[in-house]
Amino acid sequence: MEIQFTEAFDKTIDRIYGIDAVLRNFKGCQHLEVTLIRMGHTEEELNHLKELMAKGVDLVDEENPEVPKEVLKEATVDAALSCILENFTREEVDQFIPYVKKRYSDLIEKLIIAPTPLPVPLGAGSIGLLPTTRESGFIKFEKAPDYPLPFVVHAYFNFSLQDELSGDQS
Repeated sequence: MEIQFTEAFDKTIDRIYGIDAVLRNFKGCQHLEVTLIRMGHTEEELNHLKELMAKGVDLVDEENPEVPKEVLKEATVDAALSCILENFTREEVDQFIPYVKKRYSDLIEKLIIAPTPLPVPLGAGSIGLLPTTRESGFIKFEKAPDYPLPFVVHAYFNFSLQDELSGDQS
């Protein structure tokens, strides 16, 4: 399993690391790209980010005038902050890597771990709230027997997006 890790230089917030993975084969799809998210953020964590913003920390972009108003009509700062809260802390990354190396090294080709660029755009939202369809859904790591981590990790996949990324239009 290849691991690409980029250290965060800006330590303004702890929950900064995004994790993507490439699965060797999932439900017949070769080299499936998935986004891993940490589930279960608390109201306290959300309030902490709001406090940082009140102190001038730039976590969410202003409304972009180039984005049509209809697209942003339901966009909220809380939704954008929840996107940040699905990231991982360095401590969580350090716990997750050995777990997946031991348990899933034959299934995962690559992990890409990097800081999420801040500020996130207004209009970003929680991946964990996306609907499950025939083409998309979640792999729930905590459902595996003897799951050892103290936090819940889900991997979001979308087969139709994968086709677009790979250039396969079948």
